[in-house]
Amino acid sequence: MAWGEDRKSEAAIAPDVAAPRYLLVMTATITPAANAGVKRADPKLRLEDYKRALRYWLNYEHPAADRILLLENSGADLGELRAIAADENPRGKPVEILSVPGNRIPEGTNYGYTEMQMLDDGLALSQLRRETTHMIKATGRLVFPALGKALDRINTRVGKPFDLMVDCRKLGFPRRGFDAAVQLFVCSHEFYERVLRDAKKEMNSTDLRLLEHLIFRKVIPFKGQPGYYLRFPCNIEPVGYSGFKSRSYRSPKTALTRAMRAALRVIAPDYWF
Repeated sequence: MAWGEDRKSEAAIAPDVAAPRYLLVMTATITPAANAGVKRADPKLRLEDYKRALRYWLNYEHPAADRILLLENSGADLGELRAIAADENPRGKPVEILSVPGNRIPEGTNYGYTEMQMLDDGLALSQLRRETTHMIKATGRLVFPALGKALDRINTRVGKPFDLMVDCRKLGFPRRGFDAAVQLFVCSHEFYERVLRDAKKEMNSTDLRLLEHLIFRKVIPFKGQPGYYLRFPCNIEPVGYSGFKSRSYRSPKTALTRAMRAALRVIAPDYWF
């Protein structure tokens, strides 16, 4: 599988802007819960996904991945991942790999509940978090080559550190309403503590069963406020395999969708409203 090329910074941050210090947070579940409902459930296959992604971020040139925190919540052996961080780290990046037990999915929710629980618990334990200003939450099996490009566009535009970058979407047939993409989002640590910490407790079996719905509900009040971006400034397509369907995000079937999404982001960036 082609994992894409590293993307260098598109533009330097303006001199009067304090550059955010990023912590790339890779969320991982090597052995999914029995009721997770994911097709990509083989622990060996998933571990290979995480190993491949970790190697990618260790070689990523943008400051987005200067510090890496990998959180795993199924109690799996993390020895191979720790060996990669120690022995295949050409840039000498600081890396934390933490086991945060707790992948039991409460009735009426989905695996998004345990992902937020993992973030709540893991961020509180992280030493690297104390050295940074912003977290980049990334689904740990995936990589996002255009991440640096998007962050550069935000940083050169706002004139001051931003608080949130997330991609909200209008759902098409047969679904209705709106949600937020949760494979990747960026927020200041202050925003996470103020808005997202313990938000998992609001998940339920009706309107907030999915994490995508919960995150949308939490971020939509900030629409239009300076420093809060509810659409990515450019397409940030994932590379890897969907956990839910075990389908490649670079398959020919998704090519048209990717092309349409990229075009609409330029010609109608606010179409989702």
